[in-house]
Amino acid sequence: QQLTKNLDLWGNSFTVIPAEAFLATPYLTHLDLQHCKVEKLEEGAFRGLGRLVYLNLASNSIAFLYQESLDGLSSLQQLILEGNRIEEIQPGAFGHLGSL
Repeated sequence: QQLTKNLDLWGNSFTVIPAEAFLATPYLTHLDLQHCKVEKLEEGAFRGLGRLVYLNLASNSIAFLYQESLDGLSSLQQLILEGNRIEEIQPGAFGHLGSL
């Protein structure tokens, strides 16, 4: 599992992505979480995914992006958030995404 590079979880049911949810997969470069009923990204949910370049969170129910919701995604180049019900993006939410 730790050598997994592409992870497609399309259509699963995860209402919350907890902190450090993907620590066991540090080599991920592509993560697809669309249509997963996600409502909340806990701060640090993606911590440890420094190699991730593609994150698809489309068609979920995410309302808030907190300052550290996307923390740890220093290599991220593509972030897809369409089809969510985003109400608030806190200042600094995209601050650590230098490659985006």
